[in-house]
Amino acid sequence: MSDLAARIDDHPDTTPSDFLAGAASSRFSWLSFDVTAALPPGWREELIHVGRTDRVVKNLVPPHSTSREGSDVKSLQIMTVRGATMWERLPWFIDLYRGYFRELYEEATGRRIHPTRDRRYAVVMNVQEGTDRYECHVDTNPVEALLYVTDHPKGTGGELVVANNVDANSVEEVDKDCSVIYPISGQLLFFDARRFPHYVRALTKPALRVAVGMNYYTDACPEQTRPEDMNEYLYGKTRAALRQQS
Repeated sequence: MSDLAARIDDHPDTTPSDFLAGAASSRFSWLSFDVTAALPPGWREELIHVGRTDRVVKNLVPPHSTSREGSDVKSLQIMTVRGATMWERLPWFIDLYRGYFRELYEEATGRRIHPTRDRRYAVVMNVQEGTDRYECHVDTNPVEALLYVTDHPKGTGGELVVANNVDANSVEEVDKDCSVIYPISGQLLFFDARRFPHYVRALTKPALRVAVGMNYYTDACPEQTRPEDMNEYLYGKTRAALRQQS
């Protein structure tokens, strides 16, 4: 395991024992690995290319059970590469998600996790460009993994901001007491943010931000606990649902 490859603000190095205690802790914690050596040649360029060519624009419209946006926020534009596309275009990445990445977590923590069965949301690429930020929200899965594809040093935006106050209910409240993680290409994070509201800040300089989010579940919190309306909120209604309305 790396010595916490992330550049962070006001947060000590995190050990597996710290991370495991974090589920009931009053402060957010995470695990970090530098997985660059395990990735194939050209991985970064390939993921960026998929992010540019296959991204889909969606407007999120709060409120939702997972949203922690303030009441003044009516809509947020996000860009993603959907799970089915990731499965089709990047089979080598899916292999890492189901195998090596999962094994890293299990070896570090001694806890078993399960890859998501539903390809729609097992692995999703998040893309940011311009002035868009990602929604302030909490997760519903017990273990989230993030692979950073692009670098965003302090002062350039694109950082992950996580509240230490579990009652934070807006970006402003999150910012009052938070942990800040600056993306480093090739860094893999694991965390449990079901209790901790978090969002991604907008870029402050012209750039493309690409990160791949991966959902894992546990025996205690299986995939069936995912809210039924989650996919519709994040990705829109399916064609079958639209046909039923017509």
